[in-house]
Amino acid sequence: MSCVNMEDRAKECILQAATRFNITLKDKQFDAIKAFLSGRDVFVSLPTGYGKSLIYALLPIVFDLFKEQRGSIVICISPLVCLMMDQKAKFAPQGIITEFLGEEQTDASCIRSVKNGEVQLVYMSPESIICNFQYRNMLLSPVYQEKLVAFVVDEAHCVKKWGDSFRIAYSQLGDIRSFLPPSVNVMALTATATNATYKSVCQRLSLHDPVLVGHSPNRDNIMYEVRPITDLSSFCGLIADELKQLGLEYPKTIIFLQSYGDCALMYQTLKLKLGPCITFPPNYPILQQFAVIGMYTRASKTEMKEKTLASFCETHGKLRIVLATTAFGMGVDCRDVRVIYHWRAPSDLEQYAQETGRAGRDNLPSRAILLYGNPGRHVEEKVKKYASNRSVCRREYLMKQFLCSDQVEPTRDLSTCCDVCRDSVTKNNY
Repeated sequence: MSCVNMEDRAKECILQAATRFNITLKDKQFDAIKAFLSGRDVFVSLPTGYGKSLIYALLPIVFDLFKEQRGSIVICISPLVCLMMDQKAKFAPQGIITEFLGEEQTDASCIRSVKNGEVQLVYMSPESIICNFQYRNMLLSPVYQEKLVAFVVDEAHCVKKWGDSFRIAYSQLGDIRSFLPPSVNVMALTATATNATYKSVCQRLSLHDPVLVGHSPNRDNIMYEVRPITDLSSFCGLIADELKQLGLEYPKTIIFLQSYGDCALMYQTLKLKLGPCITFPPNYPILQQFAVIGMYTRASKTEMKEKTLASFCETHGKLRIVLATTAFGMGVDCRDVRVIYHWRAPSDLEQYAQETGRAGRDNLPSRAILLYGNPGRHVEEKVKKYASNRSVCRREYLMKQFLCSDQVEPTRDLSTCCDVCRDSVTKNNY
């Protein structure tokens, strides 16, 4: 078959798979699948809310159609079990069957189905595939040598961010390439990647001349602000006063903190300030279905995470504020979050862009507010410059750090771009 005919057939298979699931693909989603189907490694850097997970979720069906076979398998490496479970629940209504393997998977029949090649989209943690010999050797089984079509690493920035520290398995994922059939390529996906992260991830995953499918992480509907951090009691007092006044009209808000201890302390302070208004209606029992504030951290039990996520993502849910660590920063799809606070500076701008990207996924006006003061030693210099800057557009400074920064167009309305631009407009009006 000629190259032209092969390309036409690839397009036809992609569109046929999308139609089967009643999905209209965006240009970059289509480009990523097409490049991967051509036999190339692919690096995908697309903004939060773009639909990166749909790219690899369609791969099993696309390959079934393209190779005229049944049962094509995709393995996706994901950092958090709660993220895997969220994706599983998200794809189930579309008829895309997924399962996850790891320490928290205790269903023997599920594990057996995956090992037998009966599940087409399999989620695993890096530790599961690197440290668990039965799962790693599963790749060498006849069914996986025949049916495996893609090895995917989601949230690929974690390869650089965590691979040298507390999750060493991330730095060893490139070794898995030797277990894969020669025809199987690798796809890495992230919402944010600096040039340094791109080079590091490509090297550590042993990507061979990858096709870059990217778009700037810029989101015009998010306004960026930096405010001096106050004491905890004063901050919680202001939040509580607004929450009492607005009730369920209070905009959905995520407050990112650096540890479970910080979350717990802020929760107790807000609880004290809110009094009976910690539930809606006020004075109701402090149960999940009535709570207006909640916590989402790695220390939270899985069941509690699921309930918190479901309540927060519900359009008319009562939960208005989630206190979160980085565990809430990846893959969580709550479309109508209006405000993101960071209580103290994150360690790097990639993390900041990832977490502020939780806001306004419905494209309505939203705000990202950094509460800044006395940054610790772990905070990178670029974050300090971003926060202390009073003359350069914050959006421009932030987006210049990432791939495809040349795609960022100036925001037309400076009053909703960032606090620096807003203040310059106000100053010029006087």
